[in-house]
Amino acid sequence: MLFRDIPSNARAKQQLLKAIHNDRLSHAHLFLGNDGSSSLAMAWAFAQYLMCAKPTEEDSCGQCPSCLKIAKLSHPDLHWIFPVVTGRGTHPTSDMFLSDWREFLEKNSFPSEEDWYSHIGTTNKQGFISVNEANELSKKTILKPYEGSYRVVIIWHSEKMHGPTANKLLKLLEEPPQKTIFILLTSQSENLLATIVSRLQSINIEPTDELSLSTFLQDKYNIEKDRADETAKLSEGNIGKSIHFLVGNDILEQNTQEFQNWMRMCYKAKVVDLVSWVDVANSWGREQQKGFLQYALHMLRESLIQNFGHHNIKKVRQEEAIFTEKFAPFIHQNNTIGIIEELERAYQHIARNGSAKIIFMDLTLKMVVLLHVKSINLQTTTN
Repeated sequence: MLFRDIPSNARAKQQLLKAIHNDRLSHAHLFLGNDGSSSLAMAWAFAQYLMCAKPTEEDSCGQCPSCLKIAKLSHPDLHWIFPVVTGRGTHPTSDMFLSDWREFLEKNSFPSEEDWYSHIGTTNKQGFISVNEANELSKKTILKPYEGSYRVVIIWHSEKMHGPTANKLLKLLEEPPQKTIFILLTSQSENLLATIVSRLQSINIEPTDELSLSTFLQDKYNIEKDRADETAKLSEGNIGKSIHFLVGNDILEQNTQEFQNWMRMCYKAKVVDLVSWVDVANSWGREQQKGFLQYALHMLRESLIQNFGHHNIKKVRQEEAIFTEKFAPFIHQNNTIGIIEELERAYQHIARNGSAKIIFMDLTLKMVVLLHVKSINLQTTTN
């Protein structure tokens, strides 16, 4: 992975390069970027630059043995840690999933967490980074780097660390092994130990600007400019999301249909149909359930934009636009806050492994009530 392969984010690239050139490189970094952003690719490119035998001022050479190994994810001094699930051994660690991980990143360098679980066929389980992972890392970092340069440890979705895992990592950060660089990736730094965050050099991985993203999509996927422009706008600068839009995303289509059907049934208050729909939602995996609730929040936003008439900032596909035109009148000042709170509360409960059937049934009944709240414009009168 080269820096030039990553569209936009020039500020983050320059910040990293400046630290290296000025010999002010921190031993631990925190890359803050949304799921599906350039954060993983940026960490990958950063690692390659650090271990490159012939780097230029702005990028790794991409041709030396070290660069070639890192590009293939086979360099012995580049260690990946990522959320895993039970089912492979008694104490699963990232090393048990490395062949899947290599195949996964070969297909898409800008993945989301849901993409990963889908790839390994475990969308009904939530991933974690266990203390066994930290124990294995401690053993690896005792040894010197194999090839004499840096050793780089990239922890993707670091917020998935269990408490004991985080405490083990904290000890490594407090007494860092020589020539070892840690890179933690997350969009939820509030879920990391404050003592860990305080020891990290934070770098914001910003959304890709629409022009750069459109150009990237045109070059990589050989599509027309109009389609690339539309995809860049819909994805809100999230490069992983834009790739989903282009290569086909069955989950997106399913969310669209399920949300529209759900809202129609809630408005008509068809209890029998709603109970059946809850059973369907209960059959989805945890990540799919969370993704659906995020999609519902997105459609709520688009409905509000429809009401305010700011059509130039709408980020919906044609099918969604047709629906929001009809749905928007039922989203107004008297129920918007309530709907948002219920959707967010349901998301939090699902993330905490609550009973999906109970959560979705409760949410559905509340949506029935909220959608029937009338829009009332309060007027003041003077005598």
